[in-house]
Amino acid sequence: MFRNILRLCYVSLPAALLMAFAAHMYRPTQEVALFIDLVQGNITMDSYPSTLLNSLTLLRYGKYWWIFLISILVLAFAAALLVVKIDRHMRTGQMPILPIRRMLGIYPLMLLYVVCTVVLSELGTLVVVGLSLLMRFVGNATAIVSVVLALVFAVRVLVAYLFGLLIIAFPLKYGENYRFNRALSYSARIMFRKKRVVWGVALLYPVCRMLMLTVAYFAQPYLLDLLVYAVVFFFAVSYVPCLSYKQYYDDVGGERRDVGQIMFG
Repeated sequence: MFRNILRLCYVSLPAALLMAFAAHMYRPTQEVALFIDLVQGNITMDSYPSTLLNSLTLLRYGKYWWIFLISILVLAFAAALLVVKIDRHMRTGQMPILPIRRMLGIYPLMLLYVVCTVVLSELGTLVVVGLSLLMRFVGNATAIVSVVLALVFAVRVLVAYLFGLLIIAFPLKYGENYRFNRALSYSARIMFRKKRVVWGVALLYPVCRMLMLTVAYFAQPYLLDLLVYAVVFFFAVSYVPCLSYKQYYDDVGGERRDVGQIMFG
């Protein structure tokens, strides 16, 4: 990724900037504010349902939901374009500038994949918040919210774990011309044996997410949260397709021509 960052940045940077702006508008740092209120004992039995709904669920998007939808469309566009560029680079040693026509062939599947990942995460969180309403008999808002936050963290670990299992699906789909359902199944079988990588993704994502939101929370008054989001999203959008192809060539693919070009000219 770092060796080819200039040939990736004009694809990943616009997507990262738009996602940073969307995050700034719908303020995911409300999760950090929720945790601070929990520690300070500011959450009551009367307020905790609305606090959880506004901090953790789709309600936090408010009137800026359309910006979030646009960022999903652009993220899928950038991810599909990067898949095509990296695939060509590793197979031939060359990297096309903007292979739009080839990208459009996998864009619908990439968009479906991104949407399903987001929906799965949001539905899991919504179910957990819904369960909190059934826990009112506990009579202690601090205990209920603590359990909810722990369960939400577990949901994100689970979603990231599934993402790690399916991380080489698009290299298999685009490079080997598999049907998408077969590519997903084959990716899961291969990556299930790569426990270090999969669990690394599963644990690293929620931890890094909370670190990013914590830094962004304290940077908000100075609008520096935009910079924090942009840097993290830029790295993530650029790195994930590179990681997927690295894993693909380690376990399935043949000779990497990009390495050969550098070693032998």
